[in-house]
Amino acid sequence: MVLLLIRGDNYKKIKNALADIHRHGKLTIIGKPRIIVPEAADEILRHILGSIKKPCKRACLVRIQESAPKAIDRIRKIHPPAHIVVISERYEPYHYLMRDLPKMPVLKGFYKSKDREEKGENNIKNPNSHRKAIKNK
Repeated sequence: MVLLLIRGDNYKKIKNALADIHRHGKLTIIGKPRIIVPEAADEILRHILGSIKKPCKRACLVRIQESAPKAIDRIRKIHPPAHIVVISERYEPYHYLMRDLPKMPVLKGFYKSKDREEKGENNIKNPNSHRKAIKNK
């Protein structure tokens, strides 16, 4: 399990990035995304990367089930509309963030899409069964 630090100009872009991560990147989001203070997000990024080009205006944290290499590979392929940093156990801030994550406010307005199996799209036994009902009318 790793953390994703998502930095953006506004929460709309962050929510779009979360949706892209879930739908197109097929990463398993655990729990609800949490809002983190932008200055704290910048400080975490400085600790990991050394320096930052531009401070963020909004940020959130989310846990995902996949490993760090798998997450990095999938995120690179989808090009989300926000800056995403994968934080694994090997970084010092990880343990502090995991401890403080439940205390952070929930990012409102983001809902995970249901899988196809949950929606019932793959549970249709006969795709032409609706045609029989039309003929019988």
